[in-house]
Amino acid sequence: MCELGQSKAISITLHMALGRQTSRYGKTKAERSLGKYLNDPRVPWRYKRREMMAIARIIPVAKWLAKIKERSDVSCTLCKRAREQRSASTENLLEETYGHINSAFYDGMATTVTAAHHFIWRHLHASMQAVQTPASKLRFVTPDKESSMSTLWQEEEFEQICSRELLTEKAAEIEKMISVKEHGRERYNFDPTMFYKNRFWNRRPDGIVINKNHRTLYILEFKRSSDRN
Repeated sequence: MCELGQSKAISITLHMALGRQTSRYGKTKAERSLGKYLNDPRVPWRYKRREMMAIARIIPVAKWLAKIKERSDVSCTLCKRAREQRSASTENLLEETYGHINSAFYDGMATTVTAAHHFIWRHLHASMQAVQTPASKLRFVTPDKESSMSTLWQEEEFEQICSRELLTEKAAEIEKMISVKEHGRERYNFDPTMFYKNRFWNRRPDGIVINKNHRTLYILEFKRSSDRN
């Protein structure tokens, strides 16, 4: 019997990585780092102001402007413009939130955000490997480029842990707890079982950890707390 080690998605954020370690002064490392940044005279005021607005969640995006009754439509303006330029549908636009405009789902920032994500993930991945003890039975598998679970399964010897069929069965239990997005609703309604199966095998994880002794696969996914999609 094998297990898919994913109590939830294994999410790592810089705030979690820094903020849960409290110093002897009662402040977290994240708070101390932020204080150091805001008090640094070399940092331009406009950068500090934007950082404070982000923390206070008052960046003037559509969602916040609607909250203070300055705008009625919360959909992303630039995503709409980008779709119009390529003659695509402007229906079902995502909400323009601070998290959205800094995510890969934002047409204007996709390339930059993806590059930053990969850079930070490589650092986190190296850090996790560095703290392993000689007795550790974990093996980290992180593709050089994004690969689907289906492709990874062909390249790695996962069959030694469990069969593809059994992993599909275990994954379906977790997939059923994840909501179906609007663009996938039609495929879900046609065949829910096949929908969950395909969604899992088409996922592109940042990395996988294998524990052959416990016959467990851990899916690693680097997300920020502001990601909502």
